[in-house]
Amino acid sequence: MASRRKLKKTINYVSSELMTELYFRALISEKTDESKVEALSVEIADLNDNFILRAGRPDGKNNNKIVKAYYRKLFSDWQTSVDAIVKKMDTL
Repeated sequence: MASRRKLKKTINYVSSELMTELYFRALISEKTDESKVEALSVEIADLNDNFILRAGRPDGKNNNKIVKAYYRKLFSDWQTSVDAIVKKMDTL
């Protein structure tokens, strides 16, 4: 990512799209359990908060290699978490 601001905006955008998709599926489906939808929406909100906080606090501010490794790990963790939420949404 080019900047922290763009990374945070991307995380917010994807989280809002996940939330929209979750509620859309809940409205369309007749057999959706509301407690599962609510739990998944809380998980999406926690994911958003967690990764926004992590994006603003890199390790080793003076060492570029450490910062790049930190953001690579952050992005990979974020992708893994988003994939897990999408799989949970598919099972609703």
